[in-house]
Amino acid sequence: MNMKKRSLLVFTLLLSLSAIAQEAAEKKVQAGIVLGSGINFQKMMTKRMETNGVGTDLTVGANVLINLSETIGFTTGLEFDFERLNYKAPSGSPVYYYFRDAEILSYKDREENGTLFEVSERNQKATYLTIPTMLSFRTNFFGYWRYFGKFGLRNSFLVSSKTTDDGYIPEIDQNMTNTDMVSKNDLFFLKSAVGVCAGAEWNFSGSTSLIAELGYYYGFTPLHTQKKTDAGDERNSLFTLDEDLKPLMFNNKANQNQIMLKVSILF
Repeated sequence: MNMKKRSLLVFTLLLSLSAIAQEAAEKKVQAGIVLGSGINFQKMMTKRMETNGVGTDLTVGANVLINLSETIGFTTGLEFDFERLNYKAPSGSPVYYYFRDAEILSYKDREENGTLFEVSERNQKATYLTIPTMLSFRTNFFGYWRYFGKFGLRNSFLVSSKTTDDGYIPEIDQNMTNTDMVSKNDLFFLKSAVGVCAGAEWNFSGSTSLIAELGYYYGFTPLHTQKKTDAGDERNSLFTLDEDLKPLMFNNKANQNQIMLKVSILF
């Protein structure tokens, strides 16, 4: 009798777990909040600037999961990414710009009360509005759990950016930090990356699920604005000195890769 009771209890428990999981599996649309944190790596496309360690990323937003079938879903939504990018000037190759108040000037505007600044280290804070478009391929539920892989794109649009530079002002022979500077047309307005993710979904109540995923995103668009005549273009703000000690204007060049851990609750 004890064996029969135990078997009946296990069978009843499995049926209840299956019924709960089925509620989430059969729901066509789920929506909720997402939080994420990650690190970013800039792949430099110029020798005139260097990376200064890894950067960071904080993600906050809302996601929508459209269940195309029990095992295939489509994820989209709106996310805000708060990024930090770290650079430094190469050893033995000084990098300069002119500034006025909190504005970094283009080289052609340097005469408008501009002060010369030599950059040693640069930290950029950028805010992006991101629209993910990811396909997910999932297992069936095992009790409360199912597992998935994702593949797709993250398209990000620049909302704002601020630059903080550590460096030196030759005119007064003084070290200085320029905080929260604005540099027009530095970061490119669009950032796209293709990503792959793996994760798990815990259906802990009705159709409500807690989802955790780890992803790698490969950026294939330039992180910074590039002009057709970038080399020596006076619309750029940064410049170095050539062999004849003449100014050589340039803009930073880099692509970005990211590793991100995201947690979301969908209802």
